[in-house]
Amino acid sequence: MIMRRYLYIVFTIALAFTGCEEVIIIDLDNAEPRVVIEGIITDQPGPYTVTISESVGFYEDNVFPGIEGAYIEISDDEGNVDVLEELGDGVYQTTILQGQRGVTYTIEVQLDGETYTAESTMPEELVEIDSLGFRFEEESLLYKEGYYFRAYFEDPPELGDYYSFNVYVNGEVYVFDFDGELIEDDNFWLGDDKYTNGNAQDYDFPHTLEVGDEMYVELRHLDRSTYDYYRTLVEVIDGGGVAPSNPLSNFGDTALGYFAAFSVTSIEDTVE
Repeated sequence: MIMRRYLYIVFTIALAFTGCEEVIIIDLDNAEPRVVIEGIITDQPGPYTVTISESVGFYEDNVFPGIEGAYIEISDDEGNVDVLEELGDGVYQTTILQGQRGVTYTIEVQLDGETYTAESTMPEELVEIDSLGFRFEEESLLYKEGYYFRAYFEDPPELGDYYSFNVYVNGEVYVFDFDGELIEDDNFWLGDDKYTNGNAQDYDFPHTLEVGDEMYVELRHLDRSTYDYYRTLVEVIDGGGVAPSNPLSNFGDTALGYFAAFSVTSIEDTVE
């Protein structure tokens, strides 16, 4: 499951000019709270969960209060409809829905007189990780000493495939050590087939491993809207861009967050 380290902010910019200088004031703390909706459908057995919460100020703790009392239904292009059950604290769960590849899903959320909708299509092709390859690197300007790995898979022949990888080492999300500072991995490793369509693919990871480490790698085959959300989320987390902004959402401007449908395959291996 992808780690929920999200940064949702709404910002305003006031410009003032003094001579030839431009002063930019960014109000990151006083923006009005906004609805945040996060939902995932996969080809793995359900039930699936949708969470609704409220955004917080830029400098506040990364904890989003759950919103209760919403009506949520998820439908597909085959005529199936599932009304979600409310579990409390902003968490809602499907009751009968089973995700299938090649199917388009639509979510509708009714809350406080407003309606929020989004759509996502689960890619039809099943993409599996063929294998993991390990190699040892000595200490250098480019590498810390240790074992590194690649994931190998075949990209489908049609252009427009998008991927994310989730990596777990010994059952936990990997934590990087840069110059003595531990940095928790956001577990967003993204790729697409823009330049490698239809070919054998390999994805290189920067994890420093040791002999005996047990690896679990998950590949998620995404549609374009989900990929764009993850891509812009990574940019926010990494501090990219001229000014802070929210990740692209398939809810448009009505709500923050995302609704995603994707297939999942995985592989396990041990560093030897």
